[in-house]
Amino acid sequence: MSGLFIAFEGVDSAGKKTHSKLLAERLREMNKEVVLINFPSYETEIGKLIKGWISRSLKLSPETASMLYAADRMQYQDRIKEWLRKGWIVITDRYCYSNIAYQSVLGLSKEWLIDIEKPIIKPDVIILLDIPEKEASNRGLKQETLSTFIDMEEAKPEETFREKVRKEFLELSKNPPYEGKWHVIDGTRSVEIVSDEIWGIVQTMS
Repeated sequence: MSGLFIAFEGVDSAGKKTHSKLLAERLREMNKEVVLINFPSYETEIGKLIKGWISRSLKLSPETASMLYAADRMQYQDRIKEWLRKGWIVITDRYCYSNIAYQSVLGLSKEWLIDIEKPIIKPDVIILLDIPEKEASNRGLKQETLSTFIDMEEAKPEETFREKVRKEFLELSKNPPYEGKWHVIDGTRSVEIVSDEIWGIVQTMS
């Protein structure tokens, strides 16, 4: 596979959606073939189950939720492989590292979470947009976004949980569970500055 696989990670409101889209736009301006995806995908059969679970506010155990998220990514693997085989650039808003960070804070074994995600293709580059709790709150984090990954009652107090997840992401960047180059970026700065830093990283890879 000769393409490039890039994942954006970080807590909610870190800017993943914004910067994944900006990066895709800049690459397309250079006539690069780019695919922009996100997880949960909601397009696969597993993704539709996840969407239904969230919309009906069903309570699932962290173990069940983790396996559903992992299965959703697994169903996407053939498409990712084909895009990379063609030499395209695949950019994803969240990947397996979110499952590991969020669910390990809920008390699941990090080793188990790493193990269930082992079969999938791993990104070449992981861009961690790091923002502290206060900044995430200032950006107006919505409970329905956070509840995609956690049960709100189990996670209280919300601020403490988010900061724990942030620390888990930073730990993953220092001790990566799989191959792939991590870049930790200060996401508190302006969109322009952060976007330019990301662009500089990707230019050395593409």
